[in-house]
Amino acid sequence: MRLRIRFSKTGKVRFVGHRDVARIMERALRRVGVPVTYSEGFSPRLKMSFGLALPTCYESGAEYLDVPLESESVEHQTIACVGWAKGERRNEQQMQIALSEALPEGFEVIALRVEPSGGVSLQESVMSCGWEFDIRGIKPSQVEEKVEQVLSSTTVEVERKKKNELVRENIRAGIMHLSVVGESERGVIIGTELAAKPRVIRPSELLSALAPNSEIGVARRTHQWIEQDGQRIEPLLLSN
Repeated sequence: MRLRIRFSKTGKVRFVGHRDVARIMERALRRVGVPVTYSEGFSPRLKMSFGLALPTCYESGAEYLDVPLESESVEHQTIACVGWAKGERRNEQQMQIALSEALPEGFEVIALRVEPSGGVSLQESVMSCGWEFDIRGIKPSQVEEKVEQVLSSTTVEVERKKKNELVRENIRAGIMHLSVVGESERGVIIGTELAAKPRVIRPSELLSALAPNSEIGVARRTHQWIEQDGQRIEPLLLSN
């Protein structure tokens, strides 16, 4: 069995890198007594796997983490805690609350589920990501015009480094949705869905095509989409 966790990362903690996020989550799991499993060898490490890594400085309401559990610890969707909480059994809602309280400000567990292990890893199964980001230094009418141009075009070229060389690449097929969502004090808000296969398309690449002389204010990942039985779904829906 495993624990699948959906968490958010907002505010100042958006500057925390992926490796540090992993350490923070590991400490929280231990603190609340989750019966995690470890690798074998001279330096056992806690087993856990994330969805797609979030670029530093980006916020998210859709980060995912899978944590394998000791099989005998799960009974009727409740988890037998270890460590200082040994003897307690927590259901999914109780574990969600406990983990959120154990995390630093800016992190929040927004959904959690006990489920069977197995299948393709989260990182490999994500097909696309939803994003919202602000564009500074450009008028809304100009952004709307650029959005229409991108959607009506078959070619959207961007530059990126590949094997230490700058190459031009057409990312149009990876722009699955694009629209102007609204405005804020930070600028014009763009909503988009960008492909994660055959490679991950980032909001910064889309911005370079939309408004190369502008900059992103705050970027926030809103979804990570996977395919299951021919249906596009989220790995874990928000708790009621």
